[in-house]
Amino acid sequence: MKKNITVIAISIVLSAGLTFAGDMARSITLPDIKVELKAGAGKDKVETLCNICHSTDYITTQPPLSKAQWTANVNKMIKVFGAPIKEEDPGKIIDYLTVQYGSGK
Repeated sequence: MKKNITVIAISIVLSAGLTFAGDMARSITLPDIKVELKAGAGKDKVETLCNICHSTDYITTQPPLSKAQWTANVNKMIKVFGAPIKEEDPGKIIDYLTVQYGSGK
């Protein structure tokens, strides 16, 4: 009888702890961070297509890259990570990134 009471008491304590932990997980709110890209030809393609897989700040926090480096990054996103970018769009994306976030090389 004493063993049954101990098991019941432990079960109640564990259930209460799990219930409390579940409530905490549902109350987490992440901040809405919106990074605005620089205006320019191709901005709409970059915002639409690149944001499918990652946030805009992935672009804005990169060091200034050359056209060859932006090309390599965009090709990696398509070929390695499977970014759903149509055949006619990589050039527009690369040109935008090179002009707005490039090193001038």
